[in-house]
Amino acid sequence: MKKFNFTLAYDIEKEAKWLTDMSAKGFHFYKYRWGFYYFEENPSKSYIYQTDFQEASDEYFELYQEAGWEHIQTEIGQYHYFRADKNSIGDQRIYSEPASIKGMYKRMLVFYAVIFLCLVVSQIGILLTWNGNLLSTSVAIFAGAVILLYIYLFIKLLRQMRRYEKLI
Repeated sequence: MKKFNFTLAYDIEKEAKWLTDMSAKGFHFYKYRWGFYYFEENPSKSYIYQTDFQEASDEYFELYQEAGWEHIQTEIGQYHYFRADKNSIGDQRIYSEPASIKGMYKRMLVFYAVIFLCLVVSQIGILLTWNGNLLSTSVAIFAGAVILLYIYLFIKLLRQMRRYEKLI
């Protein structure tokens, strides 16, 4: 089964809950591609899903495997999807301490800030060669929409960081 679900980086806790709820219904996440989540059906199993965001090494994956987490997939090099059998791990989470969760959101913020800066720098040429034609206007509108989406993402990530800062 394939389902579309548009989520942004700040929603990883909501995404993990959604994947866990789908698993409780017998549909288990195994692949993600461009907003589409792929599920296999097996009503006899139930998993808890978690996402982590960081650069990883073989030791990183071994550590999680030893703790009972199965690595499912890595997206854009730093989003790692994990699952664990609900019967053997209970409600355990990858990150349970507010400082660790805040650190994950901070890593996301830095990652997306670098991409955002590259995007802004790449648009300087459009501004310098602006001639008001349909193509220039269309590209500027699209770039503006993407920039607004990034600003929204930054605000949400900062709010998540503040939320966990209060819990520390």
